[in-house]
Amino acid sequence: LTDENIQEAIDEVMIGREKRERMMTKKERERVSHHEAGHALMGYLLKNSSPPVKVSIIPRGEIALGFSQPKPEQKQLYIREEVLSTVCVLLGGRVAEKIIYNNISTGAADDIEKISDLLFKYNNSWGMNDEIGPLNNFNKKDSFKEAQKIVKKLEDFVDDCLRSNIKYIKIIAEDLLDNETIVYDRIKELLPKELENSLTVINV
Repeated sequence: LTDENIQEAIDEVMIGREKRERMMTKKERERVSHHEAGHALMGYLLKNSSPPVKVSIIPRGEIALGFSQPKPEQKQLYIREEVLSTVCVLLGGRVAEKIIYNNISTGAADDIEKISDLLFKYNNSWGMNDEIGPLNNFNKKDSFKEAQKIVKKLEDFVDDCLRSNIKYIKIIAEDLLDNETIVYDRIKELLPKELENSLTVINV
């Protein structure tokens, strides 16, 4: 077994098997490349996020048209800034689409599911919302409104971050279109060193 064989086996377990037969149109490939570039760029910019070890526009599994794979971590505890940074990275794909195309697609479905789960736990399990405090099983309607407020503030923050660095979304997207899959070392070659871990997530 080579290192490449081992990595491919890990990818299949974590992300799903490559589905090259699920052909995308040229426009879809371009949109997916910008979507994944948005994830990758937010992962590069934010201090308290896991950097993307691999980004790809090769379809995998049953639904994924691309992926940005964060660095795996052996952690059991996460601080508030890490949770909010993860939400921002997940929002990066959808926001990048809005910036580049002035509309959104169905491509963020898995991201939205993860965001919803994280913010539910943020409000109802982890006591990280200062408005709610350390309470569990909080009124679902009020909790949902709190989640809406948080995600709106974070989406605006991500929008500001990505608009300020729009040229780097396009640079990563072009490289993805050419190479289909890139790793973090390549991302570091494409982006300025001073941008790496240069931003701290807003406190919501």
